[in-house]
Amino acid sequence: MTEPIMIEPSISMEHIGRIYKMISEIPFFNEGRISAIEILPGGLTNSNYKVTISEVTYAVRLAGAGTMEYLNRPAEKHNAQLMADIQISAPIIYYDETTGNQVCKYIDDCITLHIKDFQEEDRYLSMAAHVFKKYHDCQKEFISVFNPLKEIDAYIQLLAEKNFEFYEGAETMKEKVEEIKLLFKNNPPPQAPCHNDPLCENWLDDKKNFYLIDWEYGGMNDPLFDLGALAIEAELTDEQERFFLKEYYGGDLTEKQLGSLIINKFLCDALWSYWAVLQIAMGKSREEYWPYGLNRFNRAYALIHNESLDRAIKANQ
Repeated sequence: MTEPIMIEPSISMEHIGRIYKMISEIPFFNEGRISAIEILPGGLTNSNYKVTISEVTYAVRLAGAGTMEYLNRPAEKHNAQLMADIQISAPIIYYDETTGNQVCKYIDDCITLHIKDFQEEDRYLSMAAHVFKKYHDCQKEFISVFNPLKEIDAYIQLLAEKNFEFYEGAETMKEKVEEIKLLFKNNPPPQAPCHNDPLCENWLDDKKNFYLIDWEYGGMNDPLFDLGALAIEAELTDEQERFFLKEYYGGDLTEKQLGSLIINKFLCDALWSYWAVLQIAMGKSREEYWPYGLNRFNRAYALIHNESLDRAIKANQ
């Protein structure tokens, strides 16, 4: 008797074929049989699927086209394994350094978090702060460096090479980026293993552990970049940001710490606004990526306009 295979109808035939081909070429699955393929939420760059093989569930990532041009896949493999070793991320079953395709053990009986979860429940902010603190202080060394300032310069260079337009007001933003470069030259921020892209949907709760997955942008960086990124992604209020920082630091806050969060929020939004336009330059949908990047750009620009970025820079000098 042949058992039916459950595949979500919206999954393209191309991706179904790629998943079958990948699984068939991995020795770990020699005796396995696919019984279900479902779409996993989140991710602008890659396509992610929950694949059931011989009654065990796995998270399969098909890396986005062109990502090898700006992502260090061998470093991701190393960094993600370190995080799996300390139970921050999911166990890795397979990783292809030449493509970025990946298979991890799926975290069963978990929920994927969303913006409202962080906004409505302080416990998730507290849990995230403690996860950040755990791996920031783990004394492990990532083999890559994620420097937002250098990443911004790289994206600007790629856009120039492709002769591609950016948002109006880019010169003012670039001036502030240069100010932060000078600040960091004179007062280098601490460096620690960082995720650098902790979207709400990258957090999984199985009621036993709190996981942070998808380490493709992982690298040594200022720990406050992680906190600033989540503060943006979860759309935290000023009050929630203060609570979040207090949970992370374990006490009262200084103006320097608050300012560092603002600087990193600015860098985060500036970085991903350039990234979004680069996606369009590489052939992806303008309708999807232009407004995404513009929202990022406008939010970063607001920190310039209301002078909070200037105050933050001064507090860190």
